[in-house]
Amino acid sequence: MPRKIMLVFFLFISEVCYAQVVVSEFNLSDINRGGMTKAQAEKLLIIALKYQKYDLSLDGVFVDGDLQDKHGNPPHPGYYDFSLGYDTPTAGAIDYWELFSVSSQTGDIWEINKCERIIFPQLQKIQQEIMKKTGATFASEVVQRRGLGCTDE
Repeated sequence: MPRKIMLVFFLFISEVCYAQVVVSEFNLSDINRGGMTKAQAEKLLIIALKYQKYDLSLDGVFVDGDLQDKHGNPPHPGYYDFSLGYDTPTAGAIDYWELFSVSSQTGDIWEINKCERIIFPQLQKIQQEIMKKTGATFASEVVQRRGLGCTDE
């Protein structure tokens, strides 16, 4: 029984330490009422992907943020879109794994092919700080979120 208690204690401590590292990896100081830049949104997405155990250090794995419509605009107003994929010289084609949209105003992250919102406590902590700076809320983005084709309503 004492071993189980120790194991639970160490797991709890490691999760708390990880939470602090995740939050400290994201620089909130440059975010203003206008929201996040594309680079900041990508950094937030990378934190979320690492939390979901994606190994972004593998050769060929990439995050591509150059998604635009034919006029050079982001496909989803108010969001930055990113694809996560894999490419190697031996592959016959690029393999796109996921497609993500990150709100510039709230830090809300959606995998839009599956319509799954990425949520975990450390991300929510960062999102709360982003919303303090922008003045936006998840509720104020309902219309924009519908543009993703995904909704939590």
